[in-house]
Amino acid sequence: MTDDGLFVTANGKPIDGVPDIDLGYGTQDSYFSPAVTVFMQAILSAKELQWFQSSAAGIEHPILQAIRNNADRYTSAHEQSPAIAEWVLWAGLDWFQGGAVRRKAQAEKVWHRGEFRELADTHWLIVGFGSIGRACAQRLRAFGVSITGVRRTPGDDPDADAMLHPDRLQNALPEADCVVLCCPLTSETEGMANAGFFQAMKSGALFVNVGRGQLVDEDALEAGLDMGQPAHAALDVTAVEPLPSQSALWHHPNVTLTAHIAAFTERAARRSDRVFLENLDHFLAGKPLRNLVSKDQVS
Repeated sequence: MTDDGLFVTANGKPIDGVPDIDLGYGTQDSYFSPAVTVFMQAILSAKELQWFQSSAAGIEHPILQAIRNNADRYTSAHEQSPAIAEWVLWAGLDWFQGGAVRRKAQAEKVWHRGEFRELADTHWLIVGFGSIGRACAQRLRAFGVSITGVRRTPGDDPDADAMLHPDRLQNALPEADCVVLCCPLTSETEGMANAGFFQAMKSGALFVNVGRGQLVDEDALEAGLDMGQPAHAALDVTAVEPLPSQSALWHHPNVTLTAHIAAFTERAARRSDRVFLENLDHFLAGKPLRNLVSKDQVS
């Protein structure tokens, strides 16, 4: 990829016609570049794509699924988890510490001494206890937070105080001071945060979504926010991205919104690059690749 976003072959020449590409690496820069269409078309048009490395953990996007089906081998990366976990920690601290009230007081030059709630007496429900959920739990437990994880895999986990199967999620919602969604988007999880979900949440609780926007019924979320269930929502993802200008989420007083940037750090990019380079060594040596995604994992 050149500085102006054009995709080139290994010899530095621009692509002309159907590219002859053996392998590709989908970096954050390529995914968010103005030339992302050119990049994706090149990868999808490759006749003999032996391997594609993605810097993303998920494969829910239709284009990534198409690449998975086009490539002989497809590998993912889970190196964004620390950055996303820090975003979740920031969102939680900002809410429980009353960040909005403090900023308003400063802007209005009011010497306000409001109380705040310590994280140590809060109970967090983390839905999706993979690499992101675990990274969140590890950081939160350092603050004395009680953690309940939700995942399909049975058994206890050293990073959680309790572990539940998803079929018990609804019963756990009323006990949580914060609910974090960091699960993948599947046919089972799409729209899981619906009207019944929010009605079951504790009044005054925080809702956080760093998974996928389609996990949430946004109309139900807005209705829940107006009723105080949840009291606040911190969202790094939305059902449609970029978020349409007419969406009420832009100006809702009980919403903190960022533009899908929780993983967008230099360190996360470097960690993903290390995974690619490690896999490149294995690829060239004919060794098994790390984080392989099989075709039967694609819906």
